[in-house]
Order: sequence, then C-alpha cells, then structure tokens
Amino acid sequence: MVLGSNLSPLAVLVLELMVEEDLHPYEMRQKLLGRRRDLRVKITPGSLYRTVERLAEDGLIEVVETSRAGRRPERTVYTITEAGTDAYLERVKDMVAIPAEEYPHYATVLACVHSLSKQDALVALERRRMTLEAEVAGYDTVIERLGKSGLKPVHWIDVDYNQTMRRAELAWTVGLIEDITWDRIDWPEGENR
Repeated sequence: MVLGSNLSPLAVLVLELMVEEDLHPYEMRQKLLGRRRDLRVKITPGSLYRTVERLAEDGLIEVVETSRAGRRPERTVYTITEAGTDAYLERVKDMVAIPAEEYPHYATVLACVHSLSKQDALVALERRRMTLEAEVAGYDTVIERLGKSGLKPVHWIDVDYNQTMRRAELAWTVGLIEDITWDRIDWPEGENR
C-alpha cells in the first residue's frame, strides 16, 4: 500500500510544515492559521491532533522530544521521517496532477435555485455578487501586498488561484443574474413561489 495516496489535505499541510521544521501540534495549528490554510481545509484542534496521531502511527512523523514545563501538559515535538517526506511529495504530485471531485456548496444549491421565486433568487444572487466583489477586492489587496513583500510568487500561487476562481464565479454569477433579469432563462412560477 502506498501511504502518500491516503494522505488527507490536512495531513499534506501538516507535512508541509514538518518539512520546514520540527513542531508541536499547537505550533502546527498556529502556523497553519497564520498562513491562512484554514481557507483551504477545516482545521480544528481535534482534527489536527487526530491527523498527527495517524501520521505517527503510519511512520510518517515521529517524536523527537517530549517535555513538560511546570504544571503544563506534556509537549510532544514531532519530526518528519524519510517515509513521510516521500509520501508528502508523492501526494503533492498526485493532487496537482489529478483533478479531484469536489463538492462545492454553490454548485450544489444551484441545482435547487429554481425552487425559489424569481425575485428571491435574484435577491440571493445579488447578495452573493456583492460578497464576491468584496472578496475579489480583498484578494487584490492581499496579492498587491504579497507582491511587494519580497515573498516569491511560488509561495502564494494558491492565493492567485483562489482569486482567479473568485473572479470566474463572480463573472458567471453576474451573467446568471442578467439571464434571469432579462428572461433569458424560463423561470418556473408556481403557487408557492
């Protein structure tokens, strides 16, 4: 069995950190949140600790040090193993190369939007358009700052990707609003709408 193919997105992000340095799970969480990886993957203390436990059980990371300071709980620091590095790199290559089936909420709910009245659908879509416009503007600011920070673009291509996806979603949503507004889509009008 190839371990790299079983790595969850959170495990990949943990191993990314571990390639850089040895860390305690609390430090991992702080770094992941600081890098805004929580925009990509749900990061809770429980899910992070379970991921670390599984990586250790699979031999992909191992304990380097366990210490206790005063009355605080034990602090366990982990390092990545050679097998962990290999599995991490294999999984990154696979995740980049092979499109995964993802289940975004917007695409799911678009299959149900016809259940709303035309007016309710337009109001909801206009709210989404405004939210997307604000997100695009926010990403523009972040990208501008990153560009000036001296950080190499390869370290923030995920931000650029997300901005591109938001712009595409915004353009598509604006087009849908126009199609509904100008009756280019035959909207069902039932008794309960």
